[in-house]
Amino acid sequence: MRKLILLFSVLLILAGCSAATRYNVNVNVLSFVPAHQRTLSIPSGSGTFFFPGSSFEGQVVSVPTVVDVIERAQLVVRASVTNTGSTNFSGNLELRLAPVGDTNLVDNNGGDLGIGYTSLTIPPGQTQNLTIDLTLNANQNQAAFNIVKSGNFRIGVRVGATSTGGILAFTEARVALTGRPFAFFK
Repeated sequence: MRKLILLFSVLLILAGCSAATRYNVNVNVLSFVPAHQRTLSIPSGSGTFFFPGSSFEGQVVSVPTVVDVIERAQLVVRASVTNTGSTNFSGNLELRLAPVGDTNLVDNNGGDLGIGYTSLTIPPGQTQNLTIDLTLNANQNQAAFNIVKSGNFRIGVRVGATSTGGILAFTEARVALTGRPFAFFK
């Protein structure tokens, strides 16, 4: 009887860890950025700004390695832009990714790339909410998917603006991975 209970327990555990088992890993990217650096003041005039990092290095993100096979990833960035000036705020926002060794996310060298581009026009005194929500896998955004599934990468946002002043505040930035704990079937 003892052997039967042990065998049944082993079978039950193995059934719970089959090739069909999927894990979801969520990483809050903003948790890597100090709270006082989650807001970007955009001065009057035209220019390009980068967040986070003063030298375009972005934020290093390390994803826990609990899955052997990563099947898909999702990148979500949410922000609000407030026009504090007296004329229309015109601009664009682009999510940038790079391998961890690339410390300049805007030079298109070393593997960095831009994805998730959005543009905006905001009247004086108004606020616009922005969302970039991207699915990455072997069929969609494959180059970005390969960067993210490496487990360690850099992420940043490039903002181009023409305005008489504005404030960009990030409210969410996360990476969600879905994968299998075993590499039996690739």
